[in-house]
Amino acid sequence: MADKIGIYSIEKNCGKTTTAAFLAESFATLSTNVLVIDLDQRNDFSKFLGIQLKVSDLGQVMQVKVGQSAWKYLKVGQDSGLFLNRMEEFDDEFDYILFDFPSFESDSNTEILKILNKIIIPIECEFYGIDQLNLTIEKILEMESLKIDGILLTKYDEKNQIMPKFIKFIKENFSDLVYDTIISRNYYLGLPSFTIENLNKYVPNVGFADYLKLANEIQK
Repeated sequence: MADKIGIYSIEKNCGKTTTAAFLAESFATLSTNVLVIDLDQRNDFSKFLGIQLKVSDLGQVMQVKVGQSAWKYLKVGQDSGLFLNRMEEFDDEFDYILFDFPSFESDSNTEILKILNKIIIPIECEFYGIDQLNLTIEKILEMESLKIDGILLTKYDEKNQIMPKFIKFIKENFSDLVYDTIISRNYYLGLPSFTIENLNKYVPNVGFADYLKLANEIQK
């Protein structure tokens, strides 16, 4: 049975889509079968993958291949029930199913949260994200069977003087929920034209090593 992991946060621009894509690539590098399910109605994820989606592509499992690794991607349309009916099939085929959630709440998102095994909560390393983190955790706690696997600190900038204070605050208040892995801020991921196809060109500067470390931490 697949390990179903949601990348979920009410905070915008905290790295959910980047985390889903690079974590999928990392799991694939570790020789596991991975499917990413894109739940956002916007096309940010497909653009990141360099895919020009057509209406006929909705609900279709597509292959993503970067270097020697490959994983699968599925863009969900407005009717999430169609893919929920296929979960038994996906459970048998994949080791990991990653769900890239949008920042807004909806009834369909709530139904999808109910089928997950665990949640990863990305948070940008800035104090203004704390309120959204608390709201995100409150939402997850409404699901009695849902486990928070970890809070993932993203966009860490070692040159920013508030970073040590922020890390200390998060670890003091959320202790065991915080992953050891921290995702560093990097120049290339901020480029409008950057896609995952650039991975081979810019490695190791895109922080892929951080996500590979995260994949290993999750697997332990």
